[in-house]
Amino acid sequence: MTDIRVPVDGADPSVERNLVDQLEGPYPGTVRRVVVPLATTGAAAVDWTSRHPLLTVVLRRDLVEETVRVSVTVDPGGAGQRVLPPVVFAPWSAAGASVPAYAPDTADEPLVAPFTVAVTAERAVDGAAATALTGAALTGLVELAVLEGNLGRLLYLVSYEKHRLRRAAREVHAYRTLAHARRDALDRIGADVGVARFVDELVHEPASGDVYARRLAPPAREPDAAYAHRLGLYRRFLLPTPDAIRRLLNGPGADTDPNAGLFADLPGGARFTLREDDDRFAVAIRLVAAGDPQHRTNFLAQLRRDRLVLPANTPPNNTTHAGRALPSGRLAEVTALRASLRQSYAFDSAHAVAPPLATALDRAGRVCRALGSTIVWQVTRAQDDAGGSRYELGLGVDVSWPTPAQATDLRNRVLDTGRAVTGDRTAEALIAAARAAGVPTVAADGELAWLWRVCGVQTAHRISTTRMYLSHLPTRGLAVTAPTVATVGADAAVEAQFHAPGDPGGNALLLAGLAAAATAWTGAGEPAWTPMTDAAARTRWAGVPTRPAGQPVDQVLAAAGLPAVRDPAPVVAALNRLPDELVETIELPAALASALIAGQPTAADRLARLVGLLRDQHLAAALPLVDTGNRVLLVCSVIGLPQAGLNLAERRATGFRWYTVGLGGGSADIKAVGARTTLRPTHAGLVAVVALSYVRTGLTDPYEFRVELPDSVALTLAQYERLMNTLTRVCPLGVEINTFGIRRDHVDLDADGDAEPLRPAVARTFRTFQQRRHRGVYDQL
Repeated sequence: MTDIRVPVDGADPSVERNLVDQLEGPYPGTVRRVVVPLATTGAAAVDWTSRHPLLTVVLRRDLVEETVRVSVTVDPGGAGQRVLPPVVFAPWSAAGASVPAYAPDTADEPLVAPFTVAVTAERAVDGAAATALTGAALTGLVELAVLEGNLGRLLYLVSYEKHRLRRAAREVHAYRTLAHARRDALDRIGADVGVARFVDELVHEPASGDVYARRLAPPAREPDAAYAHRLGLYRRFLLPTPDAIRRLLNGPGADTDPNAGLFADLPGGARFTLREDDDRFAVAIRLVAAGDPQHRTNFLAQLRRDRLVLPANTPPNNTTHAGRALPSGRLAEVTALRASLRQSYAFDSAHAVAPPLATALDRAGRVCRALGSTIVWQVTRAQDDAGGSRYELGLGVDVSWPTPAQATDLRNRVLDTGRAVTGDRTAEALIAAARAAGVPTVAADGELAWLWRVCGVQTAHRISTTRMYLSHLPTRGLAVTAPTVATVGADAAVEAQFHAPGDPGGNALLLAGLAAAATAWTGAGEPAWTPMTDAAARTRWAGVPTRPAGQPVDQVLAAAGLPAVRDPAPVVAALNRLPDELVETIELPAALASALIAGQPTAADRLARLVGLLRDQHLAAALPLVDTGNRVLLVCSVIGLPQAGLNLAERRATGFRWYTVGLGGGSADIKAVGARTTLRPTHAGLVAVVALSYVRTGLTDPYEFRVELPDSVALTLAQYERLMNTLTRVCPLGVEINTFGIRRDHVDLDADGDAEPLRPAVARTFRTFQQRRHRGVYDQL
């Protein structure tokens, strides 16, 4: 099939010129066609005596959605001046199309004396007001041509309809494209992709806070431009890859360029950001003997005999390694690994570590030696049958804390780009990777996490002021507490906890978040709050009085986004059932508490700022309790709280999932979720209890990406609706798209330029663009 976008006449689209060129037999040379030069002033002259001339106006380029009107004046300024009727080129006329402008009467005399003409033109785009064309714009758009002879006139007459056919073909083709389709053509494209034209509009009701679809008064419908913008999402081939989604949302260009994608209408050309830097899961493993404790004893003995690396150069250790059924090459590699470890670490003769941890520690030691450091890390604890989930499998070691001088020396050495390169290519690659990732100051990273992380040691957790725990597994201070022996058929209590640095202690995220929020709060000139111990907090909870409704403090708490507890008894009962390490209580400053209870509006603003600080530190919930004596307690948590739920975050900040792995015939059932759970062995043997846990620190979850906008950018309801449908279109199978920040901070409901947080019910209020296709539905779309 001929492509109508390609001129069938080749590079020259003029119909009459091609007809003249293709004359055969006695006719070649009998028809003359001459292009008349047109000055930028619009003046032209037919400066020869012509025979049966026909003056035509010819288009020099294709038209789109524009109309061109050309007026020709014969003998301008002379005695025979005559203004001819204007000629019109309709939209989508093709280059080379012509319209007859002047045909002198040659019935009595075929020859016509030379004459002059003046040409003016105007252009109207898509029904708008016409604008005059002058100068180069005029000569670049039209030209004049004279066709001579009766045969020439006849040929022009019989071929004139070709211009209309070409224009109609171009128009039909254009209306099949989204950029130019209008009215019914758009509706047909919408029917193809299952997207109907809206007959309603989204409206926000300020009084109730609801968003609903209000039907437009007939015959009003969604405008063509808005409808075409929505259809553009479905008239393209899309793969749900990160780059494809970024191009769809932002268009081409760098991160600093204005938005040129589906959301080019965002204020200031703002671009979306896709976050996919995951918070890694933490893992801990605890061995429990089901029935006979000898199952666990035998397993650990075999583990030490056949699997673990014993770095110390002692006869018992050498005999153990020599007795393993390994190829000689592998035995030589282990011997070299043990020798390399001893150069940078001081091990006791009984110390043993898991092979992956030994390899990671050796990398760190080789980096230190390549940097020219003489530091030797004192290992104070390694595999320990009684060491709990951190040590019993040899998955972690305790090493001495580096002195400030040692940490500073290593940092200076790794940042020294002029140092001599050693022959250890592995160490040199790790040094380059550490330098590229960034080396924090000693004050910010006293445990040298930059060193351990780049070498494969994923956990560097401070145990005390003199020791830190290292592991190749991501643990983040996680520890599992469970009995070493459990009776078959009986329940055994199991608990997991994220210890803060310097453990044992409270939840790491909770304590770190409260400490950072307290620093920011006092740094803004506010008085410090008072932290409370767990025991003191529970005592204060029990004394919180019942309050009547309608007190001024209730409105202030609501303005800050916090619930008002009037009947504390059920709330306190639920709080007492929560694990101590997941909940912390603070007492607000006395002046702020008094202002809150008095219902002062400024107090609401101060409390809202405090809540914002807690939210920024990724805490999940905050619950105020109004105590006696003008005192206010604030219960903070990384999980949901009674009556408050998750009012600081979309999801809880920490969680635990439990698994069991049977070893040697052992098996057990375990409740799958919760910081505290119950293990019930079902068969005798050995069971590995595995806790897979997470701490949300502002990064994304695995199998999730987050869509963000710059601060102060607010979406209209229509843009928010378009965004949600766009993300639905490109959501990969098995991947979650997190839009919590968009819904909380970037939707302008009342068109005042400021964003309002969407309530959970309102957050899902948007119309679905693409409908399911069913038989017989085509004509209804």
